Amino acid sequence: MYNNIKKQQDIRASDTSDDIDLLYLFRKIGEGFRAVGNRIAYALKVVKKYYLSILLIMIIGVVMGYGLYYTTKPYYTSSMTLVLAQIRNEFVEDQLMKLSIMIDDDNFETIADRLDISEEQAKDIKGMTFFNLDQERIAEDSILTGSPFKVELSLYNSASFPVMEVALVDYLQSNRFFAKQRRIRQTLIQNMIGKLKSEVNSIDSIKTNVTDPRGPVNGFVYGEPIDPVNLYRESVSLYQQQIDLEAELEQLNTIEVVTGFSPRNKATGPRLKRYLAIGSLIAFMVGLVIAVNLDGKTRKG
Repeated sequence: MYNNIKKQQDIRASDTSDDIDLLYLFRKIGEGFRAVGNRIAYALKVVKKYYLSILLIMIIGVVMGYGLYYTTKPYYTSSMTLVLAQIRNEFVEDQLMKLSIMIDDDNFETIADRLDISEEQAKDIKGMTFFNLDQERIAEDSILTGSPFKVELSLYNSASFPVMEVALVDYLQSNRFFAKQRRIRQTLIQNMIGKLKSEVNSIDSIKTNVTDPRGPVNGFVYGEPIDPVNLYRESVSLYQQQIDLEAELEQLNTIEVVTGFSPRNKATGPRLKRYLAIGSLIAFMVGLVIAVNLDGKTRKG
């Protein structure tokens, strides 16, 4: 009996303690909101009192933002889309990431060497971003292969985009692994083309003997009757395969450019409105701090 009463008293005490804790928490939250409200009200009061001084500082900030805008070198941004030839996109991402790090580090000499461009052209590069266009279409545990790839480049000289397009593609294709795979595929296709040419020549020779015999012809090859129609069909089929392989050989690149960098006449940045807004905002904050300190000294005085 005593134990039951003791337990009930402990439960009531626990409930009361929880209520007190919640009330204390809500009280503190309310005090925090009131403190914030008081600070905002005081800041507005200070702004109203010293608005001329704050306005003057803001004008100075706008002028500084304007001056900074005109001293900042303009840059141009454009993008190109690439298609990878059955290779994993993460390999290309790794190459571009290394190049991006060199750009961020202003390592112009190495950039010029890797892209096979002049150091002055390397200095024209402001920044680079890249991403897979099909990244959201695959499952998280899947490997993205042969997907369109977008590279966005910012340059200080818009005339350098054609040079950078060729340089970036060559840089990506110079990868030793990609180059090796390309050589293997090239050798395989060339061997297949040679084999098809030999087969086509053999069939053409047989067709010539059938249509224009020069000696006794019995109409049989290796004990089988010769059907000229089938010979022509087989010849056309092999020749079509040969043409397809030759076309593939011509396009045997690790990376193909779908859309190149577009020429830009109008600078992407800097943007005047942004500089003016940032300058005025920073100046306002500085002016408010100064006004609060002045008001505090006036009160103490």
